Amino acid sequence: MTDDAAPGDKASRRATLAGQAAELILQNGLGNMGLRGLARQLQTSDRMLLYYFGTKEALVIETLARVGEKFRSLLGRYSDGPRLPPGRFVAQVLAMGRDPAVAPYMRVWTELIARTAAGEAPYGTIAQKAVSDWLTWIESRLVPDPAHPERPAALLSIIEGVTFLEIASPGATRQVEQYLTQALDAQ
Repeated sequence: MTDDAAPGDKASRRATLAGQAAELILQNGLGNMGLRGLARQLQTSDRMLLYYFGTKEALVIETLARVGEKFRSLLGRYSDGPRLPPGRFVAQVLAMGRDPAVAPYMRVWTELIARTAAGEAPYGTIAQKAVSDWLTWIESRLVPDPAHPERPAALLSIIEGVTFLEIASPGATRQVEQYLTQALDAQ
């Protein structure tokens, strides 16, 4: 494609590339997210990726936004039913994390947090948006408790911790779900 391509064609190709890159990230993780390697997997060149996205940062932001959109859509399957007390909610989310359709998103989430902790740009900005989305979704699924506005963040911390431990040592959190359900709902 040349620089004088119709704006709609360029936008369409950019959207296609972002969607394909999102699928690759869900399959393989963030990896090194290098332009050359990603371009090779997308069967294009790094120069063409820069043509469509302008910068590597813009490519990362748009691709991870696509991953986030897909995840929010997937969360819709787990958003039906009554609001839950904290323990049952955590149990539901931990079970959700074992769903083969959800597991790749959880892996990407952990990689995103690790890159944010390492100070890599633009992951911090993306992580802030992801945390905000998580907290909004968690709040929408819990039985309301205005006396404890910290609950969504506390529960996300628990979910993150269990997710990290399970990725690091599969099976290490096998009994955690039952314990957390009882402990959190006892309060």
